[in-house]
Amino acid sequence: MLAICAVSTGAPFARWAAPAPPIAIAALRVAIASVLLLGAGWRELGSLGRIAPRDRPLVVLSGVLLAVHFGSWIASLSFTSTAASVALVCTNPIFAALFGPLLGDRVSPREVLGIAIAGAGCAVLAGGDWHAGGDALIGDGLALVGAASAAAYLVVGRRLRSALPLLPYLGAANAIAAIALVIAAVALGAPITGLPAQSYVACAGAALFASFIGHSLLNAAVRTTPTHLVALAVLGEPIGSSLITWVAFGEQPPVHAALGGAVVLGGIAIGFVRRQAGAAA
Repeated sequence: MLAICAVSTGAPFARWAAPAPPIAIAALRVAIASVLLLGAGWRELGSLGRIAPRDRPLVVLSGVLLAVHFGSWIASLSFTSTAASVALVCTNPIFAALFGPLLGDRVSPREVLGIAIAGAGCAVLAGGDWHAGGDALIGDGLALVGAASAAAYLVVGRRLRSALPLLPYLGAANAIAAIALVIAAVALGAPITGLPAQSYVACAGAALFASFIGHSLLNAAVRTTPTHLVALAVLGEPIGSSLITWVAFGEQPPVHAALGGAVVLGGIAIGFVRRQAGAAA
């Protein structure tokens, strides 16, 4: 529950950080998060120097995937509603299930059904956004890229669960993501300095609550639990994010986003909840 509440603040903080460019918001969030994570795990920082050569590329890959996730998802908030963006990025259990065979996990027929239902929900979202305007579809696509990269990031983190202590691993991944996003921001001409004070405060808030608290708890869980079951835990995020954004910014979710998001979440629940109950038994 704490993890869900924490990650639900990510989208509202990103909205508050405007008019900062999305790529700058993403870079600042992961940069601040890396400082917090490395600071909290300072007693175990020596483990970073003892990473096995075979695991080093995976740590770099994890950071790159994290950069892709935040860069694409935060950008999606500029094109579509918070409700649609967060609902689509929460399809990561689907991608986690598809990536699961890399870890020896099997996708059951029930999960396939859930994926199909969630896909129908995505179609409802996309159909409504098509009528709302082409830009909204761009936002939908970016959110789905964010979902796929988030799932891949969790899969890589699960493979590294015995290679590194949690906090140094997360700190390193966020630092690598920050470097990648800063390079991307420079290449795109997006300013990171000279932004309004509220942008820095919002990015710091997202780093502290959504990344340091929320993502740390999710990554701690993924070390002992199948990836797609951990991804399932974030199904409360669209509700929390939409409510916070509605109260704070008056952004009422469009009808098609609420309907499509409900179908997406329902499909994921149908496909994965029973397996979660069985695993917990």
